Amino acid sequence: MFSKRIKYLHDYHSEQTYLSGLLTGVVAGLAIGFLFAPRSGKELRKQIADGVDDQTREVKNQWDKTKAQAKETINNIKSSAGILADKAQDELNDVKNKAGHLTDKWR
Repeated sequence: MFSKRIKYLHDYHSEQTYLSGLLTGVVAGLAIGFLFAPRSGKELRKQIADGVDDQTREVKNQWDKTKAQAKETINNIKSSAGILADKAQDELNDVKNKAGHLTDKWR
């Protein structure tokens, strides 16, 4: 569009109008953006950084809580397993004793 040779005056006029309209739109968009921006770039970057820091702290706190709960659950499982092992050992000893008494009777 821009590299072709212009033969007629109305072709030049339409390209000039297009470019001036494009530039006017860009300038108007930037002006409106600056006028209605809620805060400056520096303030916005600080707000974003603070938000990321807050979220990072929250995730770390949740991770720490999850780790503590996992450790507690593991300790409960270990304790329960120990109790069950003791009960199984007691049952095994009872069966051995009963078996010993039965073999004594049959002798």
